[in-house]
Amino acid sequence: MPLTEAEAKRLSRRTGMTLESFTWENNGILTLLNDEKTRACVFLLTASSDVDAEGVCSVYEVRPEGCRKYPIVLNSNDDAILDEGCPRRQDFPEPSESDAIELLNLEERLLRRQ
Repeated sequence: MPLTEAEAKRLSRRTGMTLESFTWENNGILTLLNDEKTRACVFLLTASSDVDAEGVCSVYEVRPEGCRKYPIVLNSNDDAILDEGCPRRQDFPEPSESDAIELLNLEERLLRRQ
């Protein structure tokens, strides 16, 4: 999950963790790390690597905007769609044009860092 610098700093302040302990840089964009054992986000409290395993977000109140929007993502035409990799996508309503605009605005903020 990509993060703006402001989101990463907020997570660092809230958790007491260094940026290096929960992010990596992917083409100039800060991205959340996955836990090596569970293969899930480092902030997901779970002991299992099973896709259907129960888990709780430990930073839910301050989670990044991308996490708030997921499973809505942009396709190659910049249309908002439900991520095919989400095992529960059938539980979500179809994305709207405003979802696409919000994700495009987020993408613009992420790319400004480069």
